[in-house]
Amino acid sequence: MDQGGRPFPVSGPAAGRSRLFLAGYGLANAGAFVSFIPFLTLLAPLKAAEVAPHARDLTLSQISIVGAITAALAHIAFGALSDATRSRLGRRRPWILGGWAATALGLALVGLAQTPWQMLGAVVLLQLAVNALYAPLAAVLPDLVPDHQKGAAAAWAGLALPASKLFTALVVGALLVSATSRYAAVVAATALLVLPFALTLREPPAPARAPLAWPSLRLTAFRDGRFQRVFASRLLVETAVALHTLYLFFYLKDRGDLASRLPGVTPEAAFGLLLTASTLGMLAAGAASGPLSDRLGRRPMVIAGAVLIACGVALLLLVPQWPGPLVAQVVFGIGHGVYSTSNLALVAEVLPDSARNGRDLGLMNVAVAASQALGPLLGIAVASSGGDLRGVFAAAVLAALAGAGALLARR
Repeated sequence: MDQGGRPFPVSGPAAGRSRLFLAGYGLANAGAFVSFIPFLTLLAPLKAAEVAPHARDLTLSQISIVGAITAALAHIAFGALSDATRSRLGRRRPWILGGWAATALGLALVGLAQTPWQMLGAVVLLQLAVNALYAPLAAVLPDLVPDHQKGAAAAWAGLALPASKLFTALVVGALLVSATSRYAAVVAATALLVLPFALTLREPPAPARAPLAWPSLRLTAFRDGRFQRVFASRLLVETAVALHTLYLFFYLKDRGDLASRLPGVTPEAAFGLLLTASTLGMLAAGAASGPLSDRLGRRPMVIAGAVLIACGVALLLLVPQWPGPLVAQVVFGIGHGVYSTSNLALVAEVLPDSARNGRDLGLMNVAVAASQALGPLLGIAVASSGGDLRGVFAAAVLAALAGAGALLARR
């Protein structure tokens, strides 16, 4: 407990945060990720096959594109709205609570959709709701956590992605069978993880810039040199991650020797093993790298993570025979864990305007959204020029190294 007997106190960030606060923040982030990772990876494909059995791939692609655009814009908008909020409950808490309620409604509407158009409308609402929840929650890190604890907080928050993947695989995918139980489990898990933190969160008074604060959607953050370099680095490294994730299964089938080295094991089963290995590596490395970045600094850790990502992808090119891909995935997972956790803390440090943390985090998130489009476009460019998947993975190596190099530029 912190001062005053509350787990989430009013005191400013310079006073430091308790382990209970950091753990609560990490669990709330896990809840936010659980609200959409199971949907993106499993529930959306199943629903697309249900509402459009003869055009499921096209339907899923179209809805995913609209959803991604909605998510990118919504993160900026709700971040800016939470920046401008002045209420007795604080700036972020009303949006986190309202976003959770709207997310539960959005998931229910997706589950009830009977046509592609109904699914599209429900997905747009869900993306708006998820970002109404996540954008202000992400802003809590730069708002309330001092610099010397940002790495530790980022380590807790960094567990959200691998934890949500495990929840998807073990609970939503393996344990539950009916669609209703799957959607209900996602809503319940989100509530259990998000609400304890949100209901007990205490924020200091927001900076009083004017009698009435208005949301700002201006791109002034890009005038800051540090923000520019971190954005460019994030765009490049996330593009490398997107290329690796998107084409790994095809590369494994085309280049590996699974049939001779692992008789009776399907490519799908080997792919699942690789994902498990990289997820475990990401979990372990992410938990360790956050506190380590508090001691060694953010940039060295982010650069090390990007280089390890490049090494993991390069190993796939150099040693495509089994167990080369397994070793490569472990290295990639460790690098991804080091990078994602340290980068989260670095982003929280370089935001140029503390009164606009929510908006500027949304702008930084555009790098991740853009990488999801840039990765496939690079893949298409390599394929159309006559190259094979080795060219795609070589592009991923170069992108990760360029992302590391972007942080080596002079301040």
